[in-house]
Amino acid sequence: MEDKRVYDTFSYETQDQIAIFTFKGKALFNAAGLCDMEHIGKTFKECSDDNKLKVIVIKRSSETKDSREYSEFIKYASQAKEKHQIHRMLNFYSQFIMEVFSQNKFVISVDSGNIVAQFLNLSMACDYRIVADNTVIQKEYFRNGVIPKGGATFFLSQIVGKKKAYEILLSGDDITAKEALDMGLVDEVVPISELDDAALKRAEHFAAVPRYTLTGIKRLMNYPNVEDLKKYLEYENNVIVRMFEKLNID
Repeated sequence: MEDKRVYDTFSYETQDQIAIFTFKGKALFNAAGLCDMEHIGKTFKECSDDNKLKVIVIKRSSETKDSREYSEFIKYASQAKEKHQIHRMLNFYSQFIMEVFSQNKFVISVDSGNIVAQFLNLSMACDYRIVADNTVIQKEYFRNGVIPKGGATFFLSQIVGKKKAYEILLSGDDITAKEALDMGLVDEVVPISELDDAALKRAEHFAAVPRYTLTGIKRLMNYPNVEDLKKYLEYENNVIVRMFEKLNID
């Protein structure tokens, strides 16, 4: 029996051996306000425990996204009186990154349009990344004088090497879908009109792999990085908290 649920900030559905999470709205503000966090964590845990499921698709809705949300969020975070809320948001995001990275299902990231570094980082925690040809990775953290949350240096140094990671992270230049593909930041670029079909087709492809082959290869691919990533994200949170405390944005 297929499952379908709709919440304020995300929807969830299953199709045979595939689970699909679709996030909507202002994700950064939703996370800071802890909107639907309990539902997200619980639903993701259910996916992990469901032996029928083999592949998880994580995507953001096709609604217009731009860099203004990030700038607004940085201002909000630097001025927030309830600092514990920001701490909880950072901790939840770290936890979600860890759950995606260590998940026993194969995880596919799907995105389009403008992407800030936080969502690029989440995609790099996944096992396969598909973006539409209109995708642009925007480095709003650079323009706002902060650092991206979500394991940027951890993942990039492994994917492209330390030298190239420095070039990417210390430049304010946006990255197009083609450039991201050439760098190895994404695995597949498709026309925006074909994105949903391509994502489902790729999910079905991986779902056809024998279960223990799929999960076994993933575990070996990520070994021993699970514990390293956990320590990294804890340290990253401390750096970001101190940074927010020093910011003075009007």
